[in-house]
Amino acid sequence: MPEYSQRIPVAGDDCGMIIEKIKRQQSDNSALAETLPPEAYNSDAFFSHEMEKIFRGDWVFVGHISQIPALGDYFTLDIVNEPLVVVRNAEGVSVMSAVCLHRWAPVVSGQGNCKAFVCPFHNWTYDITGNLIGTPYMNQAADFDRKQCRLPVIRSEIVHGMIFITFSEQVESIAQRLKPLNALLDKYQVAELDTAYTLDYDCPFNWKMAVETFMECYHHSAVHRTTLEDSFPGRLSYIGEDGPGWTLCHQPLRKNGELSEVLTEGLIPLTGFSEEDMRQIHLMLIYPGCLIGLNPDRLSISTLLPINKHMTVWHRLVLVSKASSAQPSFAQTAADMKASSLSIIDEDLMINSAQQRGSASQLAGPGRLGHLETTVWHLANYIRTRI
Repeated sequence: MPEYSQRIPVAGDDCGMIIEKIKRQQSDNSALAETLPPEAYNSDAFFSHEMEKIFRGDWVFVGHISQIPALGDYFTLDIVNEPLVVVRNAEGVSVMSAVCLHRWAPVVSGQGNCKAFVCPFHNWTYDITGNLIGTPYMNQAADFDRKQCRLPVIRSEIVHGMIFITFSEQVESIAQRLKPLNALLDKYQVAELDTAYTLDYDCPFNWKMAVETFMECYHHSAVHRTTLEDSFPGRLSYIGEDGPGWTLCHQPLRKNGELSEVLTEGLIPLTGFSEEDMRQIHLMLIYPGCLIGLNPDRLSISTLLPINKHMTVWHRLVLVSKASSAQPSFAQTAADMKASSLSIIDEDLMINSAQQRGSASQLAGPGRLGHLETTVWHLANYIRTRI
């Protein structure tokens, strides 16, 4: 029995000590895998380090081209305290800072269609390529030329219709990194799909906990025993080797399960799938926080937006075939899909909130991982290479 009277020393908010603990963990043998140290989920200093080295230094998914099909369409989101706007303009799809060059109020929020962005503070106006075209009452400001001003453009790439951004000029192309996934993403016709709905919700726990739970099915029998476990038993899931920028978990339907347990009423399945394809769901993580569920009739693509060490915004986008979105009853189908997802979301929110609380215990330490959790170890290995 452990000696509970002795308190286990923890690194607290010593970022350097946390990094050293992570680097000392073995990364070669999955049979010896363990979690990251619990301090990595509870340190302000380590969180700031992750934001700089990982979320500013690597690629982050921001959306899908189907969200902005027409000239002037836009949507916004905040990543590592950077308000961004994703817009379709004459140059194509562009991602820009949404921060006014005057006194920093965001010039746009939400989503919609427009011909220009007008700052709500002093009416400074930008065209949809980011050029400053209107500055009321600035004629007495010496050596000020609005024609030389433009909202900063963020480096971006589109891969299979998915829009990724990075604040780094050094990181390699995301399209090149994901080339080994081309056949799978082509199979699911990701670039041709339409947006069914988006869903944002707060997760009162560290971003890594959200990633880890999405990417393993071991927890189905306990957390989702009345929702997912009957159709998709966690024990049947399996995990392969990870790639340079991703990992995959495969979630088969139970042996005698019906296709109706996989498919959504009102949706038309994607074409070209084998019977095996129709009977399983693939879970994909594109590091660090792009989570994809590949279903035979729909895709969910999420990006995790960390706010602080204990709060994450989950931004979920659900995509369907054009044949499905053209159905007369599609609006109701999308609403039903959104509503039905909430019970599973609530189950994960409950357990991860409890996990976050427990991880702060001075008696907590790295936990051993089983073969159904290899993706958790893959994420830890990715983090090790970035910090």
